[in-house]
Amino acid sequence: MTVKTPEAYMIGRRAELMAELFLQDLNPDFVAKPTSDFGYDFYLGFQNPNGGINNYAVQVKATSRPVPSQFPIKTRLYKLLTYSNIPAFLIVVDVKQNKLYYACFSPEMPKDFQETKTIIRIPVTEVNDLVKEDLRKKLSG
Repeated sequence: MTVKTPEAYMIGRRAELMAELFLQDLNPDFVAKPTSDFGYDFYLGFQNPNGGINNYAVQVKATSRPVPSQFPIKTRLYKLLTYSNIPAFLIVVDVKQNKLYYACFSPEMPKDFQETKTIIRIPVTEVNDLVKEDLRKKLSG
């Protein structure tokens, strides 16, 4: 268990709540929170046109600083999000500016990935209404 300072806890909790509201706003069939911490903060599912459910894992990262166009994450987290059998994406929350950013993962991204690095920079997209609608369509298939 990681001990957080009160400020770090509040930043993390605010980001988690903002991300959950964002995920609910995508109108999935479900948003679920895992009962134990093993890498993902949320699961969500969308009914697809063929009658199945498209499931996704979500990792949330919080910051109180401006978010660069390429957000740094640990290589271990990158591998978890990229090489799992369930598609995953990252939500980065700037709690001071009330802005959200996201990145979807595939083994091909990013092109400059090297396994020897401990940190990798992931291109993120700022969320706005147009991006939100595109993401909703992408996730529901």
